[in-house]
Amino acid sequence: MPGLRDKLIGSLFPGSGRINRPGLGAVLLLGAGLLLAGCELAGWNNPYPASQRGQNIFYSSFSERPKHLDPVRSYSSNEYAFLGQIYEPPLQYHYLKRPYELVPLTAAALPEVRYFDAAGRPLPPDAGADAIAYSDYLIHIKPGIYYQPHPAFARDARGNYRYLELGEDDLAGIRTLADFPETGTRELLAADYVYQIKRLAHPRLNSPIQGLMNDYITGLEEYARVLASADAAQQEIAGHKPWLDLRKLPLAGAEVVDRYTYRVRIKGKYPQFRYWLAMPFFAPMPWEADRFYSQPGLKARNITLDWYPVGTGAYMLTENNPNRRMVLERNPNFHGSRYPTEGEPGDAGRGWLDDAGRPLPFIDKVVF
Repeated sequence: MPGLRDKLIGSLFPGSGRINRPGLGAVLLLGAGLLLAGCELAGWNNPYPASQRGQNIFYSSFSERPKHLDPVRSYSSNEYAFLGQIYEPPLQYHYLKRPYELVPLTAAALPEVRYFDAAGRPLPPDAGADAIAYSDYLIHIKPGIYYQPHPAFARDARGNYRYLELGEDDLAGIRTLADFPETGTRELLAADYVYQIKRLAHPRLNSPIQGLMNDYITGLEEYARVLASADAAQQEIAGHKPWLDLRKLPLAGAEVVDRYTYRVRIKGKYPQFRYWLAMPFFAPMPWEADRFYSQPGLKARNITLDWYPVGTGAYMLTENNPNRRMVLERNPNFHGSRYPTEGEPGDAGRGWLDDAGRPLPFIDKVVF
């Protein structure tokens, strides 16, 4: 059976047979030694520990650190690489179909759209745009979806939130989100989507789409003025920037219908609005997270929503140190989804449907 030397000779000089020239064998053996040494050096040059070899980890990189991971503020593709794994708006795009096709994500179905005239009378689906005073988008959320483990949801034995009223003594030894010893979760509610829409008008957040949405979401422009006034009044009383509880301030254009249903009212007819419902701007935001991150002691430690997002998606950001690495890990509370079973003609031949029906996600951890 040929040895490594003979294999190397055969691969370098096919059909050469036995080579008798003095010195050539030594040269080839030296080359073989360098090749074998290179295999060992590859392990030495690996920046990740040997314990991670064989694990289901995807290694990637980023050229520019994310500036905003708060979905109401983020508008950059490098940020969406993270947001798309963590936050779940009601809709998404089918993974394989082209042209792009909207499909439900957390929604039970595509939004039900109803049209009304200026007197509030219902109009048929084929009503002309001139007759439509406003459009209602009724969105039903699937039950049984839960948020990732997070300190904002942690409760004590009496059911009280543990970390929503933190003093400096409570923050001793807290430097990152992972330093909180307890976490909790709760079910995703329609109210969380309404809360996020209200955040578009928050005077401290400066959402990049607020100006555009003022033109479409009923009452949003007026709501921004209400929030600015309420925020200024609270700051004058407290002497600092306290949490502004948006649950107490209703918005005409976004209302909860029931536990799993909410309605968005749009001025006139704007069919493109459904595409906005696939963007992180319209992902859910639990009020607990908003309150948790508003605490001054956490802001001073850079423990903010911009740094530590909280969602219902397949992954959660467990490490955020852009100068070293950022790590996404499986959300243990993820409700689950499956790889699509259909696509475009030719997708099966390309192997793009080989994983049809398999549970997602495929990867346990992503390291940037």
